[in-house]
Amino acid sequence: MSTWKRWSIAVVSAALCGCTVLRANPTPLPWLPTEAPLTSAAPQSAPTATATPWAASATPAPATAIAQMPTATPTAPPRETATPDHAQAPSTALPSGQVIALEVPTAGQVIDNPIMVRGRTQHYPFEGTLVIRVYDGRDQLSAEVPILAEGEYGKAATFAASITYGGIPGPGRVEILEFSPRDGSVTASAVQSVILTGLPGGGYLEVPEPLATATFPLGILAHVGIPGQQVRASVIWADGTRTSSAHTLLQGTDGRGLLAVSLGLGPSDPPHPPTQEAVVEIATLEGSPLAWQPVRLLHPQDPAAMATNVFWIRDGKIISETVRIPRTQAIGRASLERLLWGPVPGNVGGFTSAIPSPAQVLSYPGRDNSWGERVVLRRLAIVNGVAQADFSIELNGHSGGAEQVVQIRQQIEATLRQFRTVSDVLITINGQPALLEP
Repeated sequence: MSTWKRWSIAVVSAALCGCTVLRANPTPLPWLPTEAPLTSAAPQSAPTATATPWAASATPAPATAIAQMPTATPTAPPRETATPDHAQAPSTALPSGQVIALEVPTAGQVIDNPIMVRGRTQHYPFEGTLVIRVYDGRDQLSAEVPILAEGEYGKAATFAASITYGGIPGPGRVEILEFSPRDGSVTASAVQSVILTGLPGGGYLEVPEPLATATFPLGILAHVGIPGQQVRASVIWADGTRTSSAHTLLQGTDGRGLLAVSLGLGPSDPPHPPTQEAVVEIATLEGSPLAWQPVRLLHPQDPAAMATNVFWIRDGKIISETVRIPRTQAIGRASLERLLWGPVPGNVGGFTSAIPSPAQVLSYPGRDNSWGERVVLRRLAIVNGVAQADFSIELNGHSGGAEQVVQIRQQIEATLRQFRTVSDVLITINGQPALLEP
């Protein structure tokens, strides 16, 4: 899909993005460049996954800083034309010496959510279009929204918008940019450093990252509320489809509430919508938002998704489940990361996992201050057919029973051995041989 169309969809879905553009009658948006997509699947592939050429799919805004988007075709350079009555039409030539002045927010301003943006330009932008970007406390792009300026061709213009952003609170920045319709380069910009506080309470979603492309089941890691609090985790698609589930917050390492869970679509949920923008929201049971994150969710059959197998426990036996993940060349890593999130609670397949859950990790008697909140994959390398998987120390956060140790190893081995390039598996923890070894 062309970026021009991507921005067009962005304006239509602005309400879900949290963007209120203070102007009516939107006009077409200029062409912006995107990176070329990958054209083949990974050298490792799941038994059910085959290489599929990349195909464009509907991509609502806010636009994301995601690679592997189809390359857009630039529009032809605009030309001035004359009307039959010899009246000169507005010029589409790029104004020279464009200057953007960002008046709100001011430098160092403490910003809650949403953020009010206001300013002016020396010349009316091409097609009246500017782009707002917000970078969070980890320098992640947490919002990217097109807006329309007010003014007339050949004269100065003003702009104003209210933008809801995701990401991590902390020192961030707001950028306003104008792009060239000829080659997509930035023709003018303004930047302001600010302090982002996010939603009331300072809660945030660490996973998924802002504007990430993701699939169901969806791993959620949120730092919100207080331990023991009941919250509702929801995914809301741009077309209005919604799925929600209630959860009890754990106590995270920072003392605040922690939600670490896999979200999925159950039998009572609506069918999976087509690929489109969505919002992940964590809220109180009364509906007060605690954290908010914009993402792009792929339909299971989208060419940008691929199949892999993960292996769970059911009735003491190792059972495979085929899941969809965003297409990647690092399918081994992606499969293990999906495994570490665990099965969806209450899943119809009756799947469980022997790998320590966040609740087990956080309550493990032998943990110390160096431990985190969940097991993560530190490194995966395949050398001469041997998959060397190195996990974080939290993999030791289990009861130590012989059956559980065997099952942990079996789950990891089975998930990696599905790939033809893997003949053996070596498991380490923080680079040291794991007690899972026989």
